Amino acid sequence: MADNGVRPYGSSTTPYNGASPEQRARWETRGRRSIEFGVAWLIGGLLVAVTTHEQAQGVGAYFVTWGPMLCGIYQIISGLQLLSRSRKQP
Repeated sequence: MADNGVRPYGSSTTPYNGASPEQRARWETRGRRSIEFGVAWLIGGLLVAVTTHEQAQGVGAYFVTWGPMLCGIYQIISGLQLLSRSRKQP
């Protein structure tokens, strides 16, 4: 099949060169926000666990809120990945 210069679906022969500066700025903003919310979830989960443990005083039940803590850790890691992606050179 001969190449007649017509490419399907508007594809190009040039390779993709990376993200635009605007896209990198969005990634950085999303990464920072994700880290901030992740830290908030992590601290909130720790506060609930510590507060209920102190109120139980060895007798009674207390909550170990590992769900929000895991969510916070996940958001922190994904935010760090977005920041890393935004700072890579093309």
